Amino acid sequence: MERPSRDTMIRYFRGQCQPHEIRLVKLYRAMDIDHEFVESCLKEAWLTDQADNETGIDEADVKAFSERFFKRQRTLIQLTPLDRQIADRRFRLSVWMKAAVAVILVVSAMLLIYNIQLGPAGKHFVKQENNMLPGADKASLTLADGSTISLSEAANGKIVEQAGIRVEKSMEGEIVYRADSEVGTPVNAFNSVVTPNGGQYRIVLPDGSKVWLNAASSLTYPVPFSDEERRVTMTGEAYFEIVKWSGPDGKKSVPFIVDIDKQRVEVLGTKFNINAYEDETAIETSLIEGSVRVTSSINNKAVMLSPGQKSVLDEALVVETADIQKQLAWTTGRFIFKEEFLGNVMRQISRWYDIDIVCPPHLERRQLTGIVSRSTPIEALVETIESTSSVKITRNGRRWIVSE
Repeated sequence: MERPSRDTMIRYFRGQCQPHEIRLVKLYRAMDIDHEFVESCLKEAWLTDQADNETGIDEADVKAFSERFFKRQRTLIQLTPLDRQIADRRFRLSVWMKAAVAVILVVSAMLLIYNIQLGPAGKHFVKQENNMLPGADKASLTLADGSTISLSEAANGKIVEQAGIRVEKSMEGEIVYRADSEVGTPVNAFNSVVTPNGGQYRIVLPDGSKVWLNAASSLTYPVPFSDEERRVTMTGEAYFEIVKWSGPDGKKSVPFIVDIDKQRVEVLGTKFNINAYEDETAIETSLIEGSVRVTSSINNKAVMLSPGQKSVLDEALVVETADIQKQLAWTTGRFIFKEEFLGNVMRQISRWYDIDIVCPPHLERRQLTGIVSRSTPIEALVETIESTSSVKITRNGRRWIVSE
């Protein structure tokens, strides 16, 4: 789509656009591109408002929104396992924005964006959008004794100690297992981390390996690992960074095994992503670094993957070239769709925004291409899909209905 003019962008940030201009700018912002242009327009709008003394933003609102904005910034940066440069570009602030006054600039300008300051109507609009916020760090930890802890509500620091391993919640919002005393003998004690719809979380396992869980996913693992194997079970989608580990006795490399319904993945030290949602048609395992063996439990067929390849398990197990950027888009805070079926797109959105979407079968095969930030308000994302897929999406409570 054509980029809005600089004048239009500035008037948008100042709350002076007409409804058709607001729609245009929202669609453009949902593409999450041309950050320097948007930032410069935002800055100019703020400086103009300062000169005219028209902002009138409540100090309490500024403080609350500031905390929310920077929490999301930290969350998405810590969720970047592979391409730190991508995250840095997405959240890079110019020198003037790093000053104390600039913090208020960003927060206040974002308040203008969300309120679309059109008087009372603007206030109604922000309430409507905030009903369905994008996902965030949310998960529950189930311990070996069956007790459950909400990780989003737990305080930072030590949560519990099991078999000589301390379980902590870090300031970065991840769960970390640390061996701060002699590790006890494995006793088949398992922990599980489960993310709901609209949640995501990162785990540092007892061996130092890292796992990122997408929405509606789970990971179950022993505490501690044995010296024979490191075996975990997962559902949903997870990105793994597995370290080589010699086990408690330090004598040999212990294999890492991921069990999923219908398949098993065996590794030593590597980086890979597994998408195994039950409502998807196939299980996809994409390899970024190292090597893995994927075995189908349907017919016991096994394949070895090289970096840049993926296995696809449906009725058969096959190896294909992987689109790594697309496969890992969720870890960098984005949706990347490349001729993606509308049905697949709707399932991803449903899990991330924790909403129900009804899409008729005859519309599910329509294709969609685009890049959208996962922090995009649901209304803006829906408008983008409507404009590019020639469909109509209407809201009924937490249910969104797709039609022609």
